[in-house]
Amino acid sequence: MYFEHWSLDRPPFQAQPDSRFLFATERHDRALAAINYAAREGGEPVLLTGETGCGKTLLLRALRRQLPREQFHVAFVPEVACSQVGLLRRVTYHLSHELVADAAAAMDAVLHAAADAEHADRGIVLMLDDWPAIPDDALHDELRWLLNIDVEGSPLRILLAGDGMQPASQWPGWLVQRLLTTVALGPLPLDGVAAYLDHRLRVAGRETRETFTSEAAAAITEWSGAVPRLVNRVAHLALHVAYLDLAARVELDAVDRAIERLGPAPIGEQVGAEA
Repeated sequence: MYFEHWSLDRPPFQAQPDSRFLFATERHDRALAAINYAAREGGEPVLLTGETGCGKTLLLRALRRQLPREQFHVAFVPEVACSQVGLLRRVTYHLSHELVADAAAAMDAVLHAAADAEHADRGIVLMLDDWPAIPDDALHDELRWLLNIDVEGSPLRILLAGDGMQPASQWPGWLVQRLLTTVALGPLPLDGVAAYLDHRLRVAGRETRETFTSEAAAAITEWSGAVPRLVNRVAHLALHVAYLDLAARVELDAVDRAIERLGPAPIGEQVGAEA
């Protein structure tokens, strides 16, 4: 009934990143161009950083959809910082779906996968998401090994993504020197939230424009600081509130009630500054 009321085919503000909903700001376009170049040309890694909830994972997934499968073998490794397994074993699993016993077996498996990809004229792209701001020595050592792989002149393409990283002060010098570039994402432009809301609703199947009134969009902007993840959170709840009222649009009152239920925006995520 909810989907029917709003004429939707799918959830417009779901929490999980879905690259079909990518809203390309100028900053996102520049970031996508940078990681696309690194993925296609290889050589040195690119760091995609920025504030929590600003679309780093979404951008990686968008690139993964764009890279031709016949040319690239893409391994997306999520939540690197949360793993106790080790980077090489995680990479092996996402490359070959093979569970190996230890780092030595993982090295053999990665080299084998790299050689197979080279023989098939495919490049390997490793997307290492949720990279920690200050990795431990073991993680650094395993990354260094991956960066040094070179099969017949074809290195792995490695993209790192994580929150709030400052390589110059947090990372060892050798890794800072190896970075091709660092790309930072931020919140949406403050005057772009209304267009962002319409975009996601349109991708989800709704043809009617301006489902959220200008007052409602302004309240969402103020609460969220234009951080996409927070915009999605309050917009999702406001749609439900308005649906229960059988309203034709989302008015300010529905957003206010949604914000009342959510409480203050999480500390550190409420930005309030234009990207």
